[in-house]
Amino acid sequence: MNARAIIRWVAGLLDRLSLERERAEPADTLAAIERDIEFRGVNLWVLICAVVVASVGLNVNSTAVIIGAMLISPLMGPIIGIGVSLATYNLTLLKRSARNFGVAVLFSVLTSALYFALSPLTEAQSELLARTSPTIWDVLIAFFGGLAGIIAATSREKKLTVIAGVAIATALMPPLCTAGYGIARWDGQFFFGAIYLFSINTVFISTAAYLVSQLLRFPKWQQESQQLQQRVYRIVLTVVIVTVLPSIYLAWRVVQQTVAEQRVRTFIQNEFSLPRTTVVNYYLTQRADSSVLQVILVGDPLDSTAIADRQRRLAQYGLAGKLRLEIVQGGTPAVSTETLRAAVLEDFYQRSEQKLRTLEDSIRTLEQALVLARQDERLTASLAEEVAVLYPSVRGIAVRQTVLHHPSSTQPDTLTIALVEIERPSRATLKQLEQWLRTRTRQPELRLVVLPP
Repeated sequence: MNARAIIRWVAGLLDRLSLERERAEPADTLAAIERDIEFRGVNLWVLICAVVVASVGLNVNSTAVIIGAMLISPLMGPIIGIGVSLATYNLTLLKRSARNFGVAVLFSVLTSALYFALSPLTEAQSELLARTSPTIWDVLIAFFGGLAGIIAATSREKKLTVIAGVAIATALMPPLCTAGYGIARWDGQFFFGAIYLFSINTVFISTAAYLVSQLLRFPKWQQESQQLQQRVYRIVLTVVIVTVLPSIYLAWRVVQQTVAEQRVRTFIQNEFSLPRTTVVNYYLTQRADSSVLQVILVGDPLDSTAIADRQRRLAQYGLAGKLRLEIVQGGTPAVSTETLRAAVLEDFYQRSEQKLRTLEDSIRTLEQALVLARQDERLTASLAEEVAVLYPSVRGIAVRQTVLHHPSSTQPDTLTIALVEIERPSRATLKQLEQWLRTRTRQPELRLVVLPP
């Protein structure tokens, strides 16, 4: 490839990435952003309803309900307004955006707190817990989600599917409702964790809007001086750094915990695969200044030498100095009957649940196969009536879907095969019959197999 061809290829790529072709007039985009900022009347009532819906979804642990609440929530408006106002040095728009953003947050948190204070369901479900420990991945979601949102907002034809997807991905509503739960239950972990997640979403959606507005050169509301430009840049950079640093630390902790759990799982699988001793369960617990791996066994008890040997082998799995091994077995005096019974029951329930899932998968597969078989039967019956009129020499027909395996490939093919009993067929008749069957069944790859009558 010569230099001229490379230049043409790069130019074509840049043309594909250009926003100018679909870009609306900047004045129209700014007017639409300003309309979405205001929280009064309809917008405020829609927000309150969305908060109640999201709170119910979090309370009953329903992901579908939470997604519905995020779709109808109008929270994105003032957040994008803050980023655009900073990029255009529009202090009036910045004040309006900040004021309406404060109103939206206040009404959201108070509404959710009131709901959770009145709700009889007080236990924190997994959907609530998921909003209390934000990490760097939430930063990436917020930034690129906000980027998609502001780019869609600059288009002449509003990309409603993109905007709806951004509302779901950035998840502005659930953290505010979780903060309301923290207030209702006087739980600081829920409140501060959720507010931090909401802050991440807010800051990086606004940052994305700020960068895109600068890149597209939105008209400035006032003539910016070098001093004002530097001041805004420093403010944005400081807020971004202050917001992102704790999330990096939390993400590092999550990674460390995941790696440690994987190493422990491998250690248990390799070191406790014994013929007459079974691992009922194991727990990672924190005691004073050390972590304890408690392994509950049933069957033949391990002696002190075997336990000490496994304690030394922790080093092979990168766990030396981090964990202290504690074996709980039937012969250990410290083990209560209740503890052992609970462990055995938990193991029994886990195994039963796994078997049930396997059975459910098998039943689902069989049901699907039965549905396909019935469809083939109905199709065959219909084809038999038609073929008797069109091709009287045909004595029998059957259409089935089957799987064809190739010796040279691990990827099987799904084929539709038509088995036909026909008397003294000519080559032209068979070709015509095969073409008719392909058209009639809408299976262009159908194979015709001729059986002797």
